[in-house]
Amino acid sequence: MSAIGIMDGAFFVGRKDIIDWINTTLDVSINRIEDTASGAIACQLLDIMYPNTLPMHKVNWSANKDFEYIANYKLLQTAFNKNSIDKHIDVDRLISGRYMDNLEFMQWFKRFFEMHVTDKGDYDAITVRSKGKGGSSFFPLKVTAGSKKPTPAVVSKPTTTTTTKSASNTITV
Repeated sequence: MSAIGIMDGAFFVGRKDIIDWINTTLDVSINRIEDTASGAIACQLLDIMYPNTLPMHKVNWSANKDFEYIANYKLLQTAFNKNSIDKHIDVDRLISGRYMDNLEFMQWFKRFFEMHVTDKGDYDAITVRSKGKGGSSFFPLKVTAGSKKPTPAVVSKPTTTTTTKSASNTITV
């Protein structure tokens, strides 16, 4: 999609606007642009635009290693090719988790999404996301009684204990 150039207004959209758009569109609760580095967010956004052209059951929402991120981006690039989307994805830069690279990609994606989608219809982001590995526990939202705004649900994360011994004492973190 070469119509979205570097001087397009899309690249002047701020971090907060991008994060709010992702959270609202996908019913998630990410806090940082770097949370999009796994490629799973982009996969689901594309699934809204072009339903059933990306195998959402193969998307790894719990990815935390480079090779897992790469697998998600391969799914995304294959879907781009299937749908004749002419956009090179610089996977090496995105999986590094650098803020600016991921911000620019999400700015481009937001503009591309807005050019092609006016309403996501009855797309159930949570149900679709739950098909993928770790999707059912990926930043879910819940609406509390009397509240208009969804809040992040409590997701239990395993705690790790690290013990370090020094000459005189033991420190547990």
